[in-house]
Amino acid sequence: MARGYNAMADVLKTTIDGQDLNDIWAEFQETLDLQNDAQTALASLFTFDTTLAAELVAQSFGGDDFEKASEYGAPTSLRPTSELVKMGYPMQWYDKATRFTWRALANMSAAQVSAIHAQALAADNRLVFKTIMQRVFNVTTTVNEDGTSVFGFWNGADGTPPDHDGDSFSPTHTHYLTSGAATVVSGDVDELVETVAHHGFGLRGNGDRIIVLANPIEADVIAGFRVADGDKFDAIPTTEAPAFITAETIQGARPPGTFNGLTVACGYGDAWVVSDRQVPIGYVVALATGGPNSDRNPLGFRQAVQPDLQGLLQIPGGSANYPLIDSYYSRAFGVGARQRGAGAVMQITASGTYSAPAAYAY
Repeated sequence: MARGYNAMADVLKTTIDGQDLNDIWAEFQETLDLQNDAQTALASLFTFDTTLAAELVAQSFGGDDFEKASEYGAPTSLRPTSELVKMGYPMQWYDKATRFTWRALANMSAAQVSAIHAQALAADNRLVFKTIMQRVFNVTTTVNEDGTSVFGFWNGADGTPPDHDGDSFSPTHTHYLTSGAATVVSGDVDELVETVAHHGFGLRGNGDRIIVLANPIEADVIAGFRVADGDKFDAIPTTEAPAFITAETIQGARPPGTFNGLTVACGYGDAWVVSDRQVPIGYVVALATGGPNSDRNPLGFRQAVQPDLQGLLQIPGGSANYPLIDSYYSRAFGVGARQRGAGAVMQITASGTYSAPAAYAY
């Protein structure tokens, strides 16, 4: 008679508190689908999804002009006037193992298993945010696997921005600025916003908006800007600001308290100021957005060509019947500038030389 044995993994069905392991796996897949649909607020608001390693992207939004007609001459053809630049996007695989062995699952509750899954979701959010911020804050141009340049914003070293609406730019034009003082003032925010706007982004009528990202330290200072103090605009409290008493009257609409999941601290001119502790102290960022996944957004978010390899994945372990055992998480993506004029960074420092924050340095 043939002899053999059944391993514990072959008969393990539930966690220690009676939750079916395959039900937990199915629930995990549902939460992954939800996270991948939403991504992070920042990723969806300031990026454009792509599966390409490189693409030609117009860096300005000009148009052709009519000409005087002659009686016998044929008119010239309409032709695009925007300068196309080859923009590259990197790709990197990331993973993290759960190390769910059958012995571990046999002694864990469903809540303990779910807590590890929640850690993976949080780690993925941090990874996406950090990768986006690395591309935002770093001047350095890199290359992807095809040898195509992966740019940041205009940095005064590797290209001259195209003219836009009468504005011409020098080869040294940069979107990585310094304030010249240790405290943010309204002129710094004005300069940041104008650095983006004079390339045609965030203007009224274009359908997009400039978001100013700042740590609460700088955001609180910006919220105190007043025309009466010599600032260009009054900082306007949001619709969800705490109640306050004032003799002044607000003209026009107040900015919303949240925008695509981001907390809006105040409005300043046409820009909305977002307060976020993940923005390093001493830096203020202006980014134009046309909304989630708009082709006018400043960054390209590259994922795998195959749809089933996009987003955060949980790879099952070796046993088809018990996929949680030895499963692990995986994601492949990369970020590069798509619209080099649609973002700008200012370091709040008395030094005249810009340097990326240590938290997001390459």
